[in-house]
Amino acid sequence: MPELPEVESIKRQLKPNIIGKIIADIKILSPKNFVGNKNDVLNRKIVSVDRYGKVLVLKLTRVGQDRPLQENFLNIHFKLSGQILFSKNVNSAVFQNIIPFTGGNKMPANTTRVIIKFTDGSGLFFNDLRKFGWVKISDQPLKPKGIDVLDKKFALSIVEGLTRKTRKPVKVLLMDQDLITGIGNIYANDSLFLAKVHPQRLSNSLTKKEITLLYKSIKQTISEGLKDLGSSGADEAFILPDGSRGGHQRNFLVYQREKQPCLVCKTIIKRVKHNGRSSFFCPKCQEL
Repeated sequence: MPELPEVESIKRQLKPNIIGKIIADIKILSPKNFVGNKNDVLNRKIVSVDRYGKVLVLKLTRVGQDRPLQENFLNIHFKLSGQILFSKNVNSAVFQNIIPFTGGNKMPANTTRVIIKFTDGSGLFFNDLRKFGWVKISDQPLKPKGIDVLDKKFALSIVEGLTRKTRKPVKVLLMDQDLITGIGNIYANDSLFLAKVHPQRLSNSLTKKEITLLYKSIKQTISEGLKDLGSSGADEAFILPDGSRGGHQRNFLVYQREKQPCLVCKTIIKRVKHNGRSSFFCPKCQEL
């Protein structure tokens, strides 16, 4: 599932390509993946591309009318296997790289669920192998409840306050989008490794020193993920809008490194499952 660095990287690459574009048509190939009446956004111009947690948000306005009451939004959540691709030629889209799960480099493909066509002939393809992702029309951006890791208000005091209030395992807390938005399995695992905290530690058992180190580790892993343009892990599900891959998978610390030596102490990395997700950790560096 794309996390903050992946969705932010998508946003940054997409923004210069689609700002000012006007929606001519939306082709819905899978009604399950589209929520709303497409007619509400036809002939609307994209005036901003934003990200709230793991949600990509396109702000739209009527052409020639920029009053707030005329605004609406296209919200995109990638869930487990969603992808967004941009092509200058929506009717004959060919990409330099093979697109994961499609077996080819042409769009639309067997995993394409929604096609957004612009008046200049360019367009977007929303792909989703597992059909859990969605494109939703709304009159307000769909924002998660939690605080975003890149928000200036995301301070040490926030993490300290959250950990003190619950006995949840700390990894479960970090991935709760109603508390902190943008952290998923990749960056939770590696942040906890940097902080030398076992993923199953009870949140309220952490010391002030551990909480401080965890906060710094979260900021560091998210920053490094952004520098690498996100992570295309073992399944390579994540791609950028031009079809290229992210590079952070080459810098994973413990995530997807089961049975490999720890980068610090050479102890073999272990994997456990809890709350339906895999956790990767070093038994020596992250003692429970």
